[in-house]
Parts: sequence; C-alpha cells; structure tokens
Amino acid sequence: MRLKTKKAIMISVILAGLGVGAAMAASTQFISIATGGTGGTYFILGSGMAKIIEKYVPNVRVSVESTAATTENVRLIAAKKVQFAIVMPDGAYFGYHGGREFKDAKYPNLRSVMAGHTSPMHFIVRSNSGIKSLADLKGKRVALSAPGSTAVFMAESTLEAYGLTRKDYKPMLLSYAEQADALRDGTIDMSCIFAGAPASAAVDLSMTHDITFLGVGPEELKKVINVHPYCKEIVIKAGTYKGQKADVKTFATASILITHAEMEPELVYAVTKAILEHTPELKEVHPQGAEYDLEDAAIGVAIPLHPGAAKYLAEKGVLKK
Repeated sequence: MRLKTKKAIMISVILAGLGVGAAMAASTQFISIATGGTGGTYFILGSGMAKIIEKYVPNVRVSVESTAATTENVRLIAAKKVQFAIVMPDGAYFGYHGGREFKDAKYPNLRSVMAGHTSPMHFIVRSNSGIKSLADLKGKRVALSAPGSTAVFMAESTLEAYGLTRKDYKPMLLSYAEQADALRDGTIDMSCIFAGAPASAAVDLSMTHDITFLGVGPEELKKVINVHPYCKEIVIKAGTYKGQKADVKTFATASILITHAEMEPELVYAVTKAILEHTPELKEVHPQGAEYDLEDAAIGVAIPLHPGAAKYLAEKGVLKK
C-alpha cells in the first residue's frame, strides 16, 4: 500500500509539474521583428530592440528576421507573418495606400508604432577607381540595393538627377553584405548603402580597403528631395569611417517601426514603452539607437498609429488624448 501511495504521489507531482510547465509555455508569447540585411543598421537595431523587449516585457520571446528590408517587410507585416518590422516611411505609405512598388495591392492593415533612426545614403567606391563623382558612373557597374528594397528608388533618383538612366550604367541588385564583398572583389564599381551611419557593411569595407564616399551636389539634392519629399539633406561627418577625412553631403530619411492592425493593443503598448524608455540601451548596440526618442516618436510615421502605440504616446503627452 505504501509503495502504491508513494507511486501515486510521484505521479501526481509529475503531472502537476507538467501542468505548470504547460501553463508557463502557454503564457509565453513568441514574436518576430523583420529588419534588413545583416550588413545594415536595421538588423543591428532590430537585434537591440529584441533584447530590450525580452528584458522589459514579461513572457515575450523575440526572433530577429534578416530580410530584403522595406518592401518585403511591408508584405510580411500585411500578411501577419511577422509582428513588427523596420521600414522606410515611403514604403509604408505606398504599402498602405497602394502605388509604386505596391501598384497591384494595398495593405490597409498596416499601422505605425514609432519613428526611428535616420538612414543616410552612402555612395561608396574604391579610392583607386578613378570615380570622383556620381556623374562618372556612365558604363559602370552600380549596386543599387537589395531586390525589392525602396532604397533602389532612392539610388535611381539620385543618378537620374545627374542625367543617368538605367541604360547608362549596369544596375545590380545586391544586399549590403553582398555589395561589400562585390566592391572588395572588384565585381561592382559603386555600392549604394541606405542605412544608419555607421553602417556595418561600410565599416567592414573601410577596415580592409581604401574607399571614398561620394557626395551629392546641391542642385542634385534639390531634385532628389523634390521627388522624395520625406528625405532631407544630411552630412556624414568626417571620421565616421576609417580613412574618411571630409564631411560627405547626402540625403537621408527616418525609418519607422510598424505592425499590423490586429496586433493586441496591450502588447504594442508594452513594446512601445520598453523601447522608448530604454533608449540608452539601444544606443549601446548602435549610435543611432539614440534617435528612438519619445519627443520625435510620432513625427513622419506616414501611416496611422496602432492604438497601443497611440495610447502610450498620448499618456506621455506626445499626442493629444
């Protein structure tokens, strides 16, 4: 009888333990953040966000997805295959309203969470290439950006401002990491990296090769900003990269963090709060993490805010209740 009793107690304890374990597993929520290529700033900052969310939002586990960036991320969010994504505001705008790369579909379930870091366009050549200006790219091999990335439109617009169409150069579609390898190998003549400075792919390049960052002239900048009014003039400061001795004038746009309309308001609220209240920790993984600040969180988000994000920003006085 004692053996039977002990056995029954052991079974009860095991079952209870299994029950508790199952309950704990059931209470854990798994979410993912779509970012960009591993050689870009989106991936680094997305990884930093994941750590902050797991640290400050109870029972949430986060995976970070490396993608082809904005266009793919918009579609992933719209299809609810990921829960959060970092994108360019123009990609979110056209995804929501339709048009441009989304001319065959629009996604009214897209919602913004917060504005984020500024991404300047880097035009990079080998210093011994003989290319001194973007006007010198006729007949050259130009890596515009990753397939499906909105950065392709930005790069094309800049070259058009110099009077160059796709017929005048050899366009290639490569991720940032692929661009860095191709420029090292000499299989491309220029790399276009539209990412927060310092962009890891550009850092890696500057450590192994002498590279030059080409600026955009004032008249050409006006033309680009006229076509893409969400862009602004910016300077990549001298010394940002190894061997960079002069300021480089270019253009930039702020990224935004987005989600979909069906995401639970409580979770979006908690994610928004975690990121914006721990900006110094995001800055530790990349200097531009500092740009995810409360004051500018609702500026230039391009599409409607998710109610969870709006609630937090209203409580903090950023939005009117």
